Amino acid sequence: MPTPTRRPRRVRAVLPGLIATVAIMASAASQAQQPTEACPASHRIVISEAHIGHEPGDVIGLPGAIAERLAARLEQGGQQVVDIVRPTRSGGLEPAMDAFSRHGAPYFLRLVARDLGTEGRPTGIVLLPDRYAPRAGELSATLDDGARGARLDDWQIDLSAADGKPFSPEVAADSARFWESDWGQSMDAAINTLAGNVLDTVGCRPLVGRVLSTEGRGGSTDLRIDLGRRDGLSAGDRLQVIEPGMPADWLGVNLLTRPDLETTAGPIREPRALGEARVSYLGERDSTLRYQGGHSVESGDLVQVTPGRDRLERVPD
Repeated sequence: MPTPTRRPRRVRAVLPGLIATVAIMASAASQAQQPTEACPASHRIVISEAHIGHEPGDVIGLPGAIAERLAARLEQGGQQVVDIVRPTRSGGLEPAMDAFSRHGAPYFLRLVARDLGTEGRPTGIVLLPDRYAPRAGELSATLDDGARGARLDDWQIDLSAADGKPFSPEVAADSARFWESDWGQSMDAAINTLAGNVLDTVGCRPLVGRVLSTEGRGGSTDLRIDLGRRDGLSAGDRLQVIEPGMPADWLGVNLLTRPDLETTAGPIREPRALGEARVSYLGERDSTLRYQGGHSVESGDLVQVTPGRDRLERVPD
């Protein structure tokens, strides 16, 4: 079995424009230590295929197979993997911002696999066995929150040493032949460990969505949002409406990666809470909120389930 190696949580700088958003969401995030069975939220996650610098030549399709297997584990744990994208070299937050903009998926999981090749050679003498160094390597991942512009955690999991003899003929990474091998079982154990870490991290985090459209209703406003029953939303839930303060693409492309553009990209608006809205229509994938606050709400604003022990302990329908 692999031994998971967890680095200490790092303190990372947060842009001034994000501090208010973090403060608004902080109390709900503190519920993350609650048992996952008490938190019915089903979060949306985008996963990248594993970036492998030097893929082993005897295993075909390994980057995608790792992601698919991890996605299955996360879905078994009650989360929604809405897309698996091509491997990315970027270590920053841009992929998370893009995932949130395109899919409404706050969480982006980037996978990297290292040192997976084979070393050694077959001997030229019949009486001597072929010699190959054991296969090992490392599976690592970063988990980013695209709605807040923050890295939540990172993990490095060592693969246990396995038989280093190459597959002959080549093996497909999505086949039982690969996953039943010693090396496949080592990889599968690392994927299970990573899935458990991700589920523990996102399990009781606040349920976050976006406003898709608005419609005036006399003295109130109906907000159509991209959360529904499938996400763990329930009839009568109260959600906080939040003006994020700056476009998501600024967060990912400009401000976090090129702070010198702060003065040229336009004024930075501080995020602010706009008040509460209550679910008036609950759909499977989208819902309608009734907002009676005095602020103007626009498409693209965020909504978040108001935290509370009674909300977290509610059994899903």
